[in-house]
Amino acid sequence: MEYVASFILVVGVIILVHEIGHFLAARAVGIRVDRFSIGFGWKLAALKRGETEYRISWVPLGGYVKMAGMIDESLENPDQFDPNDPRLFMNKRIWQKVVVVCAGVFMNLILAGVVLWGVYATRGVPTLPDEVPTVIDRPIPGYPAAKAGLRKGDRLIAIEGTEVRLWEDLVQQIYERPDQEITVDFERGGERKSIVVRTRSEAQEGQEAPIGKIGISPQPQYEQVGFGKAFVYGWTATWTILDRTARSIVLLITGKASVKDLAGPVGIARITGETARQGMGDLIELLAIISVNIGFLNILPVPALDGGHLVLVLVEGIRRRPLGTKFKLWTQQVGMLLLLALIAVVVFNDFMRLR
Repeated sequence: MEYVASFILVVGVIILVHEIGHFLAARAVGIRVDRFSIGFGWKLAALKRGETEYRISWVPLGGYVKMAGMIDESLENPDQFDPNDPRLFMNKRIWQKVVVVCAGVFMNLILAGVVLWGVYATRGVPTLPDEVPTVIDRPIPGYPAAKAGLRKGDRLIAIEGTEVRLWEDLVQQIYERPDQEITVDFERGGERKSIVVRTRSEAQEGQEAPIGKIGISPQPQYEQVGFGKAFVYGWTATWTILDRTARSIVLLITGKASVKDLAGPVGIARITGETARQGMGDLIELLAIISVNIGFLNILPVPALDGGHLVLVLVEGIRRRPLGTKFKLWTQQVGMLLLLALIAVVVFNDFMRLR
């Protein structure tokens, strides 16, 4: 229940903020909004206010804002509307359509920036000394270290019998052993212990060969900063997360990374649940990371995603005439099938990791 609750909290907030972005942008440019849905599929609960139906649907893997005159995730044909109605999405100017389509992604980035701003303003900015000790801040949920039982505060002593004093030595020993079982000696509560961890093999930008990873980070110190400096750090961190997400997608497209590395709903639920146990601050920070990831993935030029809608809008702008309704419906249907297939693959991978 803790995992489910943390998953609903994190993903629910991200989806809600994303859809609010579309909703507010649509209303701002005068588009009629017929439905605001959190989730897909059959209606679980609904409330009608004015011309808009606000609903919660059964499948909590996203949401949508149904705008009059637009083919979206609901796959409803817009030809049923009066083509001369100025409140239809299809009758708005190109720049207005672009703003509405991109508004959800912008809201995801804004959410991340504001959240990290608050985290840094209250907890401080993480810093590392010149010589970083081999003490774990926290094992990354879902990675080998967490699965093997390593915990926050453990001090790693040796890898495969080779003593490690500083974090850079530790990282080097692990990097050199991708997809291998390694013996890790560590100290916990003054007692020396030993476990076997199987490293992951991951692509690293700038390196031809994959490297080994077990999913740990060093224990930082926190420097208290003012509100203004925390704002700068928050948005810098947001940009860093966005950059890393983009690089990861490039590695995936070029075949240097595997679809097996992607986390689906089950994987995200496990990660949010394990992070919640480490503290609310860590969970809020994770919310920012996932928000940026979801925002970036949504703007990819894939039918049924915001990026797919954006491509159609830009193509219509270049052609100076609308694309056919049948073609738009077809692209949405194909996009939905591709997304469902991808979801099936990542869910399968999630369950395989649980074995």
